[in-house]
Amino acid sequence: MTSALGLLLLALGLAYVARLGLWARGFRREAARSDAVPARPDAALPTITVVVPARDEEATIGPCVDSVLAADYPREKLEVIVVDDDSSDATAAVVRARMAAAPALATAGHELAEADWDESEGAGRLRLVQIPENRRRQRAHKKRAIEKAVAHARGELILTTDADCVVPVGWARAMAAQFEGPEVAFVSGPVAFTVRPTDGLFVRLQAMDFFGVMACGAGGIGLGRPSLANGANVGYRRETFQALDGFSGIDHVTSGDDELLMQKIAYTTPLDVRFCAEPGALVVTEPVRTVREFSHQRRRWASKSLNYPGHLKATLAGIGAFFVALVVAMGAAPFVPGLWPFVGGALALKAVGDLAVLVPAAQRFGQTRLLAVYPLHLVLHAPQSVAAFARGPFGGFEWKSRQVDQ
Repeated sequence: MTSALGLLLLALGLAYVARLGLWARGFRREAARSDAVPARPDAALPTITVVVPARDEEATIGPCVDSVLAADYPREKLEVIVVDDDSSDATAAVVRARMAAAPALATAGHELAEADWDESEGAGRLRLVQIPENRRRQRAHKKRAIEKAVAHARGELILTTDADCVVPVGWARAMAAQFEGPEVAFVSGPVAFTVRPTDGLFVRLQAMDFFGVMACGAGGIGLGRPSLANGANVGYRRETFQALDGFSGIDHVTSGDDELLMQKIAYTTPLDVRFCAEPGALVVTEPVRTVREFSHQRRRWASKSLNYPGHLKATLAGIGAFFVALVVAMGAAPFVPGLWPFVGGALALKAVGDLAVLVPAAQRFGQTRLLAVYPLHLVLHAPQSVAAFARGPFGGFEWKSRQVDQ
């Protein structure tokens, strides 16, 4: 019995290594492709609308908006729409203050149609849209906020980021460059957690895990099997979004304004999905600070998995089977010492697979310092993932002070 469980564990570990090896190859492909994208003169750049959904983000929305408006991009071709999602704090006031402090931003660009004035404040690069009707919704609040912003958008491309993010100066240009032809409809971009010198092990482990998910998502895109993306840094063509009726068909799930939309485009249309592997496009966002917030966050992320296409569910099932077997073996090994060699072998296989993706991604995006906590992450990753996926697909989590059932 011990040998059978151990051999099954190692077999699942080998399958895991093969899967991560493929994602590593996919990441290299996307990195090489991004390196080959030619620079475009300003006259050839598309117009962009950056959509920033925000709920109770008075502490972070200001720096976020400032970073977007500081982009190295033609002023007349970039606008920002902040969607205030029924905030109870001063989020809207912070945005209005920036509009008032920079009148040039509020007058540059094209004028809105008269019908837009009842819902959209500002007439130029920085605008504010409010969505009080979201208080009547039971789920998918962020998706509805984005849809409303896109309805007001003037840009050919929609880029989204979160209100607790800061984008680099070259972000908009780097993301826009990936839309090389009309067949490219969606671009996923790199995201990392902000890690400060005073942050402890909890934040650093989060950052390690989060970065690994991002790198694996890039690898899947490079293989032509898009699965993972993060709404803190994605872009898509406005006409594609509108032709697909926005989030229609996936708006019964609260999360998934990023990867479910990407999958909808990738697997229901002939259009292409890309990953922007340009280091200058790396968006940084804030980690959660408590175990409770972490639990709800990971359950929210896992809640999307039952809505994946069948082949992606199969991939997740294979990884999940390895993680469950590893957790069971780790728990049983103190009582069945004969399992220890198999546990050690499985952890070694997991490390080989993980590092095949993590090391090149960390080197490319300047995140090698995260690897310092990898040994602890190696031991904790499977138990944490199993706990999240055991509850996530069935909903029941808190997000932005709302209790959501799915």
